[in-house]
Amino acid sequence: MAARTLTYTVNMAASPKALHAGENIVPWNINTGATKFGTLSDVFLLGKIPNKALITAADLRFGATKQDAAHFALELLCVEASGTFSTWATLIASMTASVNAAATFRTVQPTLVSLSDDRAVQYVVLALNCTTGATESVSFSTQGHVRFLSDGSTV
Repeated sequence: MAARTLTYTVNMAASPKALHAGENIVPWNINTGATKFGTLSDVFLLGKIPNKALITAADLRFGATKQDAAHFALELLCVEASGTFSTWATLIASMTASVNAAATFRTVQPTLVSLSDDRAVQYVVLALNCTTGATESVSFSTQGHVRFLSDGSTV
C-alpha cells in the first residue's frame, strides 16, 4: 500500500496557537474509523507548534487495534517552501502498537523549537509517523498531548 497521510483537522485547520506566557497544549483523540492506517510511511498530522516554543512533555497512547505490530515515531516536521515536510526532531522514537494490549509512551526531554528567521513557515507540525508496519488496520486509535511553554515573545 502506498504511504497515506491523514490530518487531525481539529488541530491542523488553523494557524498554531499564538504564543502567550505560560503552558500550552496540543491534544488529540483519534479513531480512524473505516480509514485504514499503519503501514510503512503512513503519517498522521496532529497539530502545529509555533517557533520559540519549549516542548516539555509528550504523552501518547495506542488502543488495541493493530493486528500486526507496527512501530511509530512522534516527530516534529518542518514545512518546506515546496509544501513538503522534512523531519526536524523526534520526540518519541520506536513506539510499538499491536492488538495484544494498549500501550502508553511518554517523554520529558525538553525540546526548543528554534527555526531560522528566514524560514517562510515559522512553526513545526507534530506528526505520528509509521516507521514499520506490514498491514493496515481499520479503526486505528490513539490519544495524547504535547505540552509546551512560552515566554510570550512574538514568533
